[in-house]
Amino acid sequence: MFTCVKGFIHTCGGTLKGRNGTIESPGFPYGYPNGANCTWVIVAEERSRIHIVFQSFAVEEEYDFLSLYDGHPHPANFRTRLTGFTIPPPVTSSGSIFSLRLTSDFAVSAHGFKVVYEELRSNSCGNPGVPPKGILNGTQFNVGDKIRYRCVTGYVLDGHSLLTCVTNTAGVSVWDFPVPICRGRIYLDC
Repeated sequence: MFTCVKGFIHTCGGTLKGRNGTIESPGFPYGYPNGANCTWVIVAEERSRIHIVFQSFAVEEEYDFLSLYDGHPHPANFRTRLTGFTIPPPVTSSGSIFSLRLTSDFAVSAHGFKVVYEELRSNSCGNPGVPPKGILNGTQFNVGDKIRYRCVTGYVLDGHSLLTCVTNTAGVSVWDFPVPICRGRIYLDC
């Protein structure tokens, strides 16, 4: 049985419509219930895509999972299964429906997750996010727009520093390169 913190309402899944919103696991940030099976289906306007960004992620590693589906939650639409305590990178759907399913076992749980989502028009690549220890310069994410990455002092960029929002051969707006990562510099005494 799951009880709520005073002032909060327990919600577990549902269909979400609208240009943007937030999804939190039940009980976030105090912990989700054991035996949870929650499914959220985000529905955008036709010919739009959905972009999700994780703001927090802590799910009991290897026992509890957040499954992502590019469409309705059906095995044919399965995209990935997330577990553990590392914040995943942003994800963009290929169509106007995207689903998330939280499944937990009947023992230990963790803080849960918080996701913000936004509807992307067909000419938008969406905000690709910022890697840990990284800095993003650029606030426009439509076809033709360019953004630049760099790292904080003491870290070096691994990947392309300049990304451009382009339309691929399928007519979908995408970034021309993946988001780079920032690696710590290694100093050797010789």
